[in-house]
Amino acid sequence: MTVRGLVWFMLFGAASVAFYRVNDRIVCDVCRRERRPYPPDWTLSIYWQWRTIAGGWYGDAKHAGLLWPKATATAAILMAGIGPVLTGIIEAMPG
Repeated sequence: MTVRGLVWFMLFGAASVAFYRVNDRIVCDVCRRERRPYPPDWTLSIYWQWRTIAGGWYGDAKHAGLLWPKATATAAILMAGIGPVLTGIIEAMPG
């Protein structure tokens, strides 16, 4: 693995942790608002997976005051996932 690959891997890891932490804080807020018990294993729950995908998760993030952190974490995940592919393509181009 090259140094550049290691850097991209570390950036993706950091973005993933940030993404998880923001989502965890949103789950805490939703549970508090809806008077639900907080499920520590929410990432394994079909209900929470469905709610994050189809249930207006950005609306929940806005209500929790976490819209900007959610958008930033999402952008970081996308950039860290797409960045290495783009740099590989650019490096492979002749000239």
